[in-house]
Amino acid sequence: MAAGWMEIRAAGPCESKEEAALLLIRAGSPSVLEEADPCVTEAGRLVAFSMWEDETAEDACAQGAISYRAYIDGPSAPGIEGLEAGLRGIGWEITLKSPYKDRDWAKLWMAGIRPVRVASGSTSVVVRPTWERAQARRGDTVVEIDPGMAFGTGSHATTKMCLRAILNIMKGGGGRSRPATLLDIGTGTGVLAIAAKKLGIERAVGTEIDPVALRVARKNARINGVALTLTGRPVAAVRGSFDIVVANILAGSLIGLSADIRARVRIGGSLILSGILREEADKVRGAYVSLGLKARRSYLSGEWAALVFRR
Repeated sequence: MAAGWMEIRAAGPCESKEEAALLLIRAGSPSVLEEADPCVTEAGRLVAFSMWEDETAEDACAQGAISYRAYIDGPSAPGIEGLEAGLRGIGWEITLKSPYKDRDWAKLWMAGIRPVRVASGSTSVVVRPTWERAQARRGDTVVEIDPGMAFGTGSHATTKMCLRAILNIMKGGGGRSRPATLLDIGTGTGVLAIAAKKLGIERAVGTEIDPVALRVARKNARINGVALTLTGRPVAAVRGSFDIVVANILAGSLIGLSADIRARVRIGGSLILSGILREEADKVRGAYVSLGLKARRSYLSGEWAALVFRR
């Protein structure tokens, strides 16, 4: 970066962090970096910190504040005017503004990705980056991920809700047999398919239209020592039906592919849909109910929703 760049730190409530990130990017920052120890009160006092990013820590953070670091090309860069007012409008404020100091960006990026634990009863899945050696707890199913340039470190709310839904389905109930097959549509880094294999799924298939992500998923399968069937073919070209189908993609794609996705769910099987904004949930639900699937459960996390159906 040139010498004219400014480093900005902004802090505010977790509930509006997406809006804050958007304001900072619109002001000219190429991206934003979430602080590794975000769980602070509005007064700046540390209220919760863990090397783990799990649902308990996330709930604690929701009661306090987080902070972002952003980098903008000079104090008079296009878009910076009005940034402070915009942040104040969502309960945020700029707490630091200083000339940019060079940093080791690779280390900063790696430090920002923390292990994630998602639990259902006594069963839990831990997703951790390959460079993190955090101690697993008894009963943890550990998935190691090198995200590369693909989406899916386990930390996003949409991914965590999918993991939780898979855990709940894998626990079974109602006399139903244990699921044996899973299809992950838009697999990204492969995190969901790999977790399912480690939880006992016999056959897991992942589809991914991004060739870069497909290579990442194959690498992560090798890292975890699991056999996945990974393909760049569209879901309509996937043969057979599955006990669990999961699709963590955008709502518009979920609706557009609804008939093809439904066809991949075996009779009596489960479908998990995520990547859905709360205000889009009813529309997505309606598209699948109209195809004969039964809505069974909803998960909510911040502005995101995940839906579970049975065929």
